[in-house]
Amino acid sequence: MTLNNPTVGRGKISGIHINEIDKLAFGGESVDIHRQTPMNIVRAAFRTEMELAAARKHILPTVTDNPAGGASGEFRRNPDEFVVGAILGPESNGSLDCLLAAFSSLRKTGRPGRLVVFGSHDQKELAVSDANLELSGEVFFMSEEMNAPSSLQACDVLISLQEGVPLLVLQAMSSRIPVITTAIRVPEVIKNQRTAIRIRNCDRKSLEEALLQMAEQPNLRFAIGAAAHEGIARQYSETNLWHTYPSHYTSEKKSRFRSLIKRALFSAIPKPQLFQHGNRDRAQIALTIDDGPDPVCTPQILEIFRDFGVRATFFVVGDCAEQYPDIVRRMVDEGHEVGNHSYSHPYFQRLSWRGATQEIRMTNAVLNRILGEKCHLFRPPFGKLSLQSLIPAWAAGQQVVMWNVDLKDYRAQAEAVETKLARTSLSSGDIVLYHGTSEPALRVLPRVIESALGGGRKAVTISELIQP
Repeated sequence: MTLNNPTVGRGKISGIHINEIDKLAFGGESVDIHRQTPMNIVRAAFRTEMELAAARKHILPTVTDNPAGGASGEFRRNPDEFVVGAILGPESNGSLDCLLAAFSSLRKTGRPGRLVVFGSHDQKELAVSDANLELSGEVFFMSEEMNAPSSLQACDVLISLQEGVPLLVLQAMSSRIPVITTAIRVPEVIKNQRTAIRIRNCDRKSLEEALLQMAEQPNLRFAIGAAAHEGIARQYSETNLWHTYPSHYTSEKKSRFRSLIKRALFSAIPKPQLFQHGNRDRAQIALTIDDGPDPVCTPQILEIFRDFGVRATFFVVGDCAEQYPDIVRRMVDEGHEVGNHSYSHPYFQRLSWRGATQEIRMTNAVLNRILGEKCHLFRPPFGKLSLQSLIPAWAAGQQVVMWNVDLKDYRAQAEAVETKLARTSLSSGDIVLYHGTSEPALRVLPRVIESALGGGRKAVTISELIQP
């Protein structure tokens, strides 16, 4: 692929003062930056960004040394009790029977235990009470609304009996809880056999053996949990995994440097491959929704869009789409567009080339199966542009779509979003980033739409916005 060089003139790269990109970008070497080509600057910027990313350490929530304490007391009646967490797919297809049989076999060994099933439905509870009376007092069902870190961290092991890898599995791994999974499509971190135990779907014998192994070999359980935590910490954000928003100090120099990198990239890479905004001469604007689909928030977002008669673009996470395909189909049925936002929302710059390619292709496969059409739009998680997020996307035939307006609704209260909106002047061609994954963000969304439609603008999908 040939990249067009931006215009260079009198110490600027398309408006960037190249004196501002210091020798840090060139490995500390003393260089005459005026003699560097734009693409050399871009390559050096990429190299520096990856070095900075590799140096960062993210501290994730972890399980406490005393699993019997705190909120886990409702599950664990004594310190020797083995607590098994489980999550089933949207359609159990026999996995519940397999799970209950394996748990029953564990209890027949004489080991006291409890089973906690997350995200369950009424019919699953009924199946336990009718067919497994001896387990009815040993099985807990946690609805999605009740799922909390404290409940998950009460578990000694988590079993995931579905094709994909839900967020709960990544949360367990970040908490050093070993995982047994039947997933077919897995992110890079789970491909390592040291970080999770993978078995075939509905293979009762393998599940029984793996569960018994976890119960009887605490050292192995600890080793798998530690390896999983290490892998997760390298590739994922605590903010995305746990929806917590600690305030991290970011130096002004690093923030300014990253901004310069992005501006150089947008100047160096031709529009068909990388977009930040659309045509400024057409009265159009694009609203984009990242993450999800979320079973609670996304339907409300769709209702609001329908009330205003606007169309938008949803950049969905592959695993979430796999769990809620009906919501994805509803997006398209109501005139919206769906884009690829990776399979498990990792930091792409921390992935191998194979892992990065897999994240994009798995999500494309999921969306193709749900919608019956190929996806051609990709947005990297966290808006991180790196070689690992750009090149695999282009190789998969994707156009990379960023944004030029971010209302910061992901971590803010309604008042903060409204203040940000009031200070933001929306223009034709803008691509607006929004998440809508909280009650405050949903409350402000109608005002965001009203502002977007100001000046006679029309809210359109990304494909419409970027038409030549």
